[in-house]
Amino acid sequence: MDYQELAKELFHIMRKSRRPPMDEPMKYSRGEMGMLHYLHFTKDGVTSGELSESFSISTGRVASALKSLEKKGLIVRRTDSSDKRKVLVFITDSGKEVVVEAHHHAIAMTEKMLRRLTEEDAKEFVRLIKIIFTNK
Repeated sequence: MDYQELAKELFHIMRKSRRPPMDEPMKYSRGEMGMLHYLHFTKDGVTSGELSESFSISTGRVASALKSLEKKGLIVRRTDSSDKRKVLVFITDSGKEVVVEAHHHAIAMTEKMLRRLTEEDAKEFVRLIKIIFTNK
């Protein structure tokens, strides 16, 4: 089996299928939405260094994204009460609304995609993706 050819075919299909919305300009970069998702669903009240480490991106990129998110009112930065040298990042109520709405939209789009398959194929697809991403 030629796994490289299969990888090329899959990559081509995935790249070709991306349809960015034409009417609506992007309000948030992928990194910003990822950080909001992390703050809401994983851990709120983290340092920018923790975000940098979690996303494997530079501290400069994190700082830029946080500045943008703060300007949009989606996060706030506060000095850590137990260590005045640390600044912690928290998601705001507006940020929570944005990330929950995006999450629901992503779930709906994924459901729509899975409905194109038979029940058996949909379960098999999820099983295979689980193996790929979790080694389980």
